[in-house]
Amino acid sequence: MVNRRFLWGAIVFLLLGCTYGGGSMKVNVFNPAAPLYDEGTDAYNSGDYSRAITAFSDIVSYYPNNGLADEATFMLAKSHEKTGDYLDALRYYKLFVSRYPNHKWAPLANKKIQALSKKIEEGQNGGSGSGQGK
Repeated sequence: MVNRRFLWGAIVFLLLGCTYGGGSMKVNVFNPAAPLYDEGTDAYNSGDYSRAITAFSDIVSYYPNNGLADEATFMLAKSHEKTGDYLDALRYYKLFVSRYPNHKWAPLANKKIQALSKKIEEGQNGGSGSGQGK
């Protein structure tokens, strides 16, 4: 027979959630987008913007109504900006503002939209604009 104390401990652990891979504390066993968010955050923080773009894009595409989709959209825009792909960065900042106009990061996204629009007008887009970046 299974030790009841162990069983209750396991249940509590699963209900409270757990971290994945030692990254951000966003991961919860009940949120299917959480491992992707954690992967994207870890990749962004380590400078692997291509991997970050892939992870955040998957959340935006496959989990658009998830609680992490707002921050994933913003981080997707930041990742494209880091690669110099200002066209895609601009596209995702605009998507962020249109979907989450009351988010605490919306004012920053609006500033990024203005700055990137100016850079693009001046011909400074360093990326391909096709989602690949530099």
